[in-house]
Amino acid sequence: MDKFSPTPRVRTAGLIHRAALGVLLSFVLLMALGVQHLPLFAQEKSTTKLAAVKLEPLSQLTPQATSPATLQVAAAKGWALSADFDVVLSRKLQEALDRGLPLKFAVDFRLLKPRWYWTDEESIEVSYPLTLSYHALTRTYRLVTPNNTLTTSSLKDALDAMSHIKNWTVIPSDRIRWGQSYRAQVRFRLDVNELPKPFQISALVSSQWDLSSDWVEFQFTPRQEALK
Repeated sequence: MDKFSPTPRVRTAGLIHRAALGVLLSFVLLMALGVQHLPLFAQEKSTTKLAAVKLEPLSQLTPQATSPATLQVAAAKGWALSADFDVVLSRKLQEALDRGLPLKFAVDFRLLKPRWYWTDEESIEVSYPLTLSYHALTRTYRLVTPNNTLTTSSLKDALDAMSHIKNWTVIPSDRIRWGQSYRAQVRFRLDVNELPKPFQISALVSSQWDLSSDWVEFQFTPRQEALK
């Protein structure tokens, strides 16, 4: 009896079948090891944009929403910023983070006073730093902000916490003029200057390292009665 010799089509189908089984087994193994995300499915480009923003008088913040840092300056009176961002890390940023590189971000706020005879005067410029890191031994992500520290096994939870800035004091009442119209601006960005030098070079030439939203502008006119 002649031995069966598989045709090229049969051999190709067998290879595809084995490759598919290999991918499936790898996926199951990664899930079993507790991997929370797969860089394979990450997008190539980082994106971030402002979803919502508001300025609120410190006197109107509820005690539950007011942080200890805000309580310390509440007596001086002023306004606090709350902002929501949509932040998505690229494949490169996720890989760098999971290999132990801390990523430092910042929310920037500035208040400009329009001048018809010259460029706008910058009355206030402040930044809110955020540091995101991954610890391989505990398989946890750590988010450090000026007011809080979060440790979680989920990158999604860490990004979600990083994307919501609440009750950040940005405008002391002694830095503004009542009734003056100002231009308020806010943005979210990766602090490229805090990266190691080789990564700074990569950030200059690769869009995968570019994580900076556009400046979003809105009008702000302080009213003294709002602080009472």
